[in-house]
Amino acid sequence: MPSDHTPQHDPLERIFAYRAFDLRDRFPQPLETFRQALECLQSDNAYLPDMSGEIVAYLRGGRAVPIPEHLFIRQAGNSASVVQKNENDRVCNSVEAWLRETLSRENEDTVSASTVRPSRLNILLDQCDPNAPEPDDIQAWQNMGEVGREIIESPSREDIWDAAVKVMDETQARRWMKTSHPKLNGKTPNVFIEEDPTWVYELILQMGKERANG
Repeated sequence: MPSDHTPQHDPLERIFAYRAFDLRDRFPQPLETFRQALECLQSDNAYLPDMSGEIVAYLRGGRAVPIPEHLFIRQAGNSASVVQKNENDRVCNSVEAWLRETLSRENEDTVSASTVRPSRLNILLDQCDPNAPEPDDIQAWQNMGEVGREIIESPSREDIWDAAVKVMDETQARRWMKTSHPKLNGKTPNVFIEEDPTWVYELILQMGKERANG
């Protein structure tokens, strides 16, 4: 008698490639497995993977699933590090289980593959308290006047973060990136970067000039 049981489709078959990202995007090639992507971030070629490492699973149909960073990047206080190679078997098993569960849900959390390049800058920013009193530097930035559009090439997130750290210290830069501003349509710089990185960069430069002029 034929069985009424219908073989279950493995949701992982929807994945056709993985990609690893670091701050300078040194791994543009598609990869067959999560393990290969993880090994890219563990390699000597990776640039600041502890701060910027991302791994994305690409699905058939033009969708993608960013792998949660906590599965392969360890966070301890203000420091972070990619897992050691001797943990790879356990990490790969955990990621496989997470992907299978995520892709099995009817309305899984996926994004358009064309928009994927998540940023670990958000993790750094989450370490600060957005409700803490604003330093004088940030209050001055809130009251800043209009700035001319001097920048020709669009700056990257790395450029913006480096500029913010130079103008402020790292702790204040993290808080600054989470502070909303009326000149950014009430959004935080971290969010507005996706719309107009040049404008955010110019505001940082203007803030640096005002600090230098006392």
